[in-house]
Amino acid sequence: MRWNILISLLVLLTAVTPTALRVAREQLSRYQTLDAATDAATETVVTAARSAIASSNSRGETADQRRCQRCNLAATDLSGQDLSNQNFRAANMTEVNLNGAQLINAVLHQANLTQATLHQVNLQGADLSEAILVQADLSQAQMLHTSLVKADLTSASLIQAELRAAALCSAQLRQANLSEASLYGAILRQADLSNADLRGADLRYADLYEADLTNANLTGARLEFATMPDGSTYNQGYVKPINPSEGCDASRTDSVADQPTP
Repeated sequence: MRWNILISLLVLLTAVTPTALRVAREQLSRYQTLDAATDAATETVVTAARSAIASSNSRGETADQRRCQRCNLAATDLSGQDLSNQNFRAANMTEVNLNGAQLINAVLHQANLTQATLHQVNLQGADLSEAILVQADLSQAQMLHTSLVKADLTSASLIQAELRAAALCSAQLRQANLSEASLYGAILRQADLSNADLRGADLRYADLYEADLTNANLTGARLEFATMPDGSTYNQGYVKPINPSEGCDASRTDSVADQPTP
């Protein structure tokens, strides 16, 4: 009796196993095909993303950076990036890292750059009018022809900064460190430079008319042909500043930031 049961079980297993194996193989093949398709689709997406990132990086920009008006970039690391001609109007860039970045002709009108690090940044021709740069590090920054009209640079570090022909009308520079900075031909009309450190700064031909120099440290500063706060010139016989204040009226309402953005 027991042998009959055993033989019956063996026959049953022999009949069922090939079918089970065939079904299992079909299911396995199906899932392998689905997995392969999924992997291929995933790889396509990843490749496309990488291509987009590579393309964006080759231009030194992202979608937000190309037109980042009023966007939030607080504490973002943008060091070394080329962000020239980009629009960051009224953006929140507090504590952002822009060390060594290129921001040539960029618009940062009314941007908040409080405690931002901009060491050796290139801001040539950029619009920083009415920007907030309180306690920002702009040491050795390149700001040739940069607009800083009404900008707040209180306690900012501008050590050895290049500010030749920069517009700083009505700028707040209280307790700012401008030691060894180049302000050759810069326009500082009505700027607040009280308690500022201007030791060794180059202020030749600068326009300081009605600027506040209360307790400013001018030890070793060069002031040849500069227009002083009272309207007099540092060198006798000089009549007017070499760099007129055209385009630097502190009360003006227009700004390059108001121009259409491509």
